[in-house]
Amino acid sequence: MPNSVPSRPSLLVVLALAVGFALAHTQSPLFYSNQNQYLLHGLAAAGYRHLDHDWLATTRDPTPLFSAGVALAYSCAGLWSLQVAYFGLLVGYFLAAWWLVCAIPGLSATNRAAISFAAVFMVAHAAIFRLASVWLTGTDYPWNFQAGVAGQYVLGPGLQPSVFGVLLVASVAAFANNRPLLAAGMGAVAAILHPTYLLPAALLTVGIMIGLCTGGRWRTAVGAGGLALVIVTPVVAYSLATFPIDDTGSFAESQRILAEVRIPHHSVVARWFDLVAGLQVAWIAIGIGSVRKTRLFLPLLVPAVGAVALTLVQVATHDHTLALLFPWRISSVLVPVSTAILAAKLVARFPQSRFWSWLSGVVFVGSVLGGVGVTVLGLGYRMNEAEQPLLEYIHEHVATGDVYLIPTRIPPVGAGRGSVSTSFTPPPRPKPGSNLIPVDLQRFRLATGVPIFVDFKSVPYAHTEVLEWFRRVRLVEAWYGEKDWDRAGIRAQLVSEGITHVVIPRHEPIRASFLEPLYEDEAYAVYRVHAKEQNR
Repeated sequence: MPNSVPSRPSLLVVLALAVGFALAHTQSPLFYSNQNQYLLHGLAAAGYRHLDHDWLATTRDPTPLFSAGVALAYSCAGLWSLQVAYFGLLVGYFLAAWWLVCAIPGLSATNRAAISFAAVFMVAHAAIFRLASVWLTGTDYPWNFQAGVAGQYVLGPGLQPSVFGVLLVASVAAFANNRPLLAAGMGAVAAILHPTYLLPAALLTVGIMIGLCTGGRWRTAVGAGGLALVIVTPVVAYSLATFPIDDTGSFAESQRILAEVRIPHHSVVARWFDLVAGLQVAWIAIGIGSVRKTRLFLPLLVPAVGAVALTLVQVATHDHTLALLFPWRISSVLVPVSTAILAAKLVARFPQSRFWSWLSGVVFVGSVLGGVGVTVLGLGYRMNEAEQPLLEYIHEHVATGDVYLIPTRIPPVGAGRGSVSTSFTPPPRPKPGSNLIPVDLQRFRLATGVPIFVDFKSVPYAHTEVLEWFRRVRLVEAWYGEKDWDRAGIRAQLVSEGITHVVIPRHEPIRASFLEPLYEDEAYAVYRVHAKEQNR
C-alpha cells in the first residue's frame, strides 16, 4: 500500500504550540522596565488613581494609539487585561513565525515538524533557557537570538509599544506566503502603533516593492506602497506636528540629551556595537543567505542593506536626530526572522524518527513547565524588594494634590559596551561600569498611583519638554547631593516646584527642619514638607 501524503498540522496543534510558547516565554509583573513610561499616558487618561496630575502625563504622547488602547483596556477590564493582551501577542508571534517557515522550501509542514520547530525555536525564547544561561554564565545569551542590536527587541518582558513589532514579523510571513498587500498593511499598522517602527516598516515596504518589481508585478508593488503610505500618513502628520524638527539650539540640545544622556545604549553606535552585535549581524546575513532562492530574499536583503547604509551615515555625521530614528532597529525583526528560518532549516534535516520526535516533545514540555515554574517562583523580572514596604505605604496613604520627590540622578553608566538583557538577572543591578540604567524606584509612579516630580527612567520627547525634564533631573540631583537642606534654602525651591512629600534613603540622611516624618523602614523614609513652613 503506498505511503499517504503527510497532512499539514491541525489548527488545534499549532494553537496549542503557540499557547505553550507564550507560557514558556513568560512575562513580567506589571510596572516593570519600559512599562513605567509607556503605560503612563493611557492609565492617566483612564483615571488610574492620581496620575492625571503627574507632570509627565501632561506632556505630549509619542504613542497615542497605544495609550488609547491601554486606557480602553483598563477602563473595560482593569489592569489584568494588559497581561492578557501581551499573552495574545506572544501567541501571535509564534503563529507568525510558523506561518513564515511553512513557506520555506524543505520543511515538511506536519504535526511532527511543528513540534520540532517549536522546540528549537523555544531555545532562543523560553525563560528556562535564558535563566539557565544567567545562572551558568552571568549573561542571557539566548536573548541575542531573538533581539536586535542596541538592546532593541520585539518581545520584551511585558506589554509595551515595541511588542507590536510582531506585526513586522507577520508582515514578512505574509509576503513569504504571497500576500504582499497584507504584508505592507501589517508593517504600516506596526508603525502607527509605535512610530519608532516607521523607518523599519518603510525599509521593509521598499524591500517588498523591489521584490515585486523584480518579479514583474509592478501594479502590485505600487498598490503595496500606496496602501502602506495611506495607513501611516496620519501618524506621520501627528508626529511632525507634535514633535517638530527645527534648527534651533534648544532642539539640538534636546536631541543630544536623549541620545547621549538618556539612551546612549540604544543610540550611540560606539556604545552598543561589540562582538555580540557583530555576531548578530552575521546571523542575519546567514539567515538572509539561506533564502536567497526564494521570494523572501530581496524583502529581507533591502532593509538590511538600507539599515547598514544609514548606520554608516549616522556614524560619519554624528547626527543625533538620525540616531534617534534608529536605522539599526530593523535588526530587532531580522534577528528573530533569521532564527525562525534557520530553526526550520535545522528541523528539515532531522531524521524522521521516534527519537527526534520524543526529544522535541521533551524540550517543548520542559520549556512550558520551566516557564510556569519561573513565574510561580518569581525567578525572573525581579526588582529591588527593599522598595516594596515603601510603595505599599504610599499606595495606601496618597491624597489628591500630593507630589512626591524621589531620589533621581543621571546614572554613572561608565563606558561599558554592548547591550544585555537583565530580565533574569537578580538585583542589585547594574554592575559598576556597565551600560545599564539603575532600576531603583523606577516603578514608583505607577505602583503607587501618585504624581512625582521627575525620575530618570521615564522621559518626554518634545524638545521643550526634554529640556524641562533635564532641568528637573539636574535639580533633584543637586538637592540630594546637599546634606543640609536648611542651610541651602531648599525648602523654598520645593514649595515653588509644588512638591509636597520627599522620599529619602535611610543610608543618605538629610538635615531639614521643615520636613515632617511620616514613615520609615529599613531602606527609606517619607517626609511631608511642613505645612507651616509652606505658608511662611
